[in-house]
Amino acid sequence: MEKSRPRAHVVLQANPLVTVLLLLLSFIFNLSSPSGDRLPAGQGGHAPGPVEVGTGNLRWDPESLQGRVIVVDPGHGGSNPGTRGVGPQPEKDIVLAVAWDLKGMLEYAGAKVIMTRDGDYSPGGKNANQLQARVKTANSSPGDVYVSIHNDWNNDSRITGTTSYFYSGEGYYLAEALQKGIVEELDSRSLGVRWGNYYVLRNTKMPAALVELGFLSNKKEASLLGTRSYQTKAARGIYNGLVYYFSNRG
Repeated sequence: MEKSRPRAHVVLQANPLVTVLLLLLSFIFNLSSPSGDRLPAGQGGHAPGPVEVGTGNLRWDPESLQGRVIVVDPGHGGSNPGTRGVGPQPEKDIVLAVAWDLKGMLEYAGAKVIMTRDGDYSPGGKNANQLQARVKTANSSPGDVYVSIHNDWNNDSRITGTTSYFYSGEGYYLAEALQKGIVEELDSRSLGVRWGNYYVLRNTKMPAALVELGFLSNKKEASLLGTRSYQTKAARGIYNGLVYYFSNRG
């Protein structure tokens, strides 16, 4: 599928009444979303849109990251490889590499990073529920935001692109900022910001978002995601999204 650079739809300064309506409509259209670690292909539902509310110029201030506590959650790990896909690496390895690069960037900017896992193991131990362990790490921390990093899959191997998910409240703005940062950096196809009933999003106490960087079911995108240079670019995109978020919402 040919990639096209999307027009960014940024709503970081939206009217609160419009935001409430947006979340309500998104919830209505996604009542059937499951509660597991991944939504089946085609579910999750785009937030109604495209929605442009109070776009304007965004502030860009990397100093806004100083003193922030970021919970970085590389998905899967250990005996849970995530999506294996058609590329050279399984999801668990790709997202861990992205998380380590992101950690370095954030710490250089003065933020503190808490990782739900920093190696190839199951968070909480091999007998623990991974999702519960991730949420426990986040909620027992002084984290300002929670970012879960994943790769996507679809039975249609032609599909490519980046998606960011939120569950409620401030998480929408975080997901919107991350989507903007990642798509700009990777020059990937934007599949938008979607409401998703993920366990880790609905149970974390701080603003939370889950990003799907690209599709391991697409040969070209899977190959890119398996390279260190692209993983570093993905980390830079998440970093940029966090700068957008804290510069304009912090």
